[in-house]
Amino acid sequence: MRELLEAGGTGYLIPAVLFGLVLYVSRGLFGWHGRRSQHRKEFLELWDQTRSQDDLWLEAMIRHWLGTYLPAHVIRLAMVQPDKTQSLIDISELWPLLRYDRDTRTVAWLHRRHLTVDKRNVGRVALLAGYFASAGSSLLGAAVAANYGPGTLSGWIYGGFSVVMLFLAMVCILREDTLKVAAVAGDEWINRINRSAAPLEIRSLDGDRDSDTGLR
Repeated sequence: MRELLEAGGTGYLIPAVLFGLVLYVSRGLFGWHGRRSQHRKEFLELWDQTRSQDDLWLEAMIRHWLGTYLPAHVIRLAMVQPDKTQSLIDISELWPLLRYDRDTRTVAWLHRRHLTVDKRNVGRVALLAGYFASAGSSLLGAAVAANYGPGTLSGWIYGGFSVVMLFLAMVCILREDTLKVAAVAGDEWINRINRSAAPLEIRSLDGDRDSDTGLR
């Protein structure tokens, strides 16, 4: 940054500050991904098949790896799927969008706007539009800030606006990733969890009904 200011003078002060903030955020994101990789490595090193029968230990281990609190019975349900790792990742992405009933051990969508696949897809489109609008606004704000220069209040206001829009763009794209999982696998996981929590007699009746349907 010092070299940039020496080369371009004080007119480059705002771009230099914005570049520094972007670099700081980028380093934070890379650091976050690095921590997740480290947590995954630690999870594999600490994993114990015998201790996994302990609900508390299992929940704490998955929390350490994925950063989400999941009930033990949901974790075990994911672990009996053919794609165990992907199932755990998917359900950890979905969990903040779900309401968990501890008494019945069932889940439902937390917000009405996620009730149908169409609504979730509309949300994804809105978030993608918000991402491009925010990213474009961030670039435009940075250009206007540089034009005004560091000697004016407007320059710093537009510079701040650029940073806020950049942050909003990142939030939109991360949220869209979550809604993508919700649109593709959300209903499947809700039905799977709720079926697993149903009384044994009901599940048996459902299985018999499915068998009868198949025979027909």
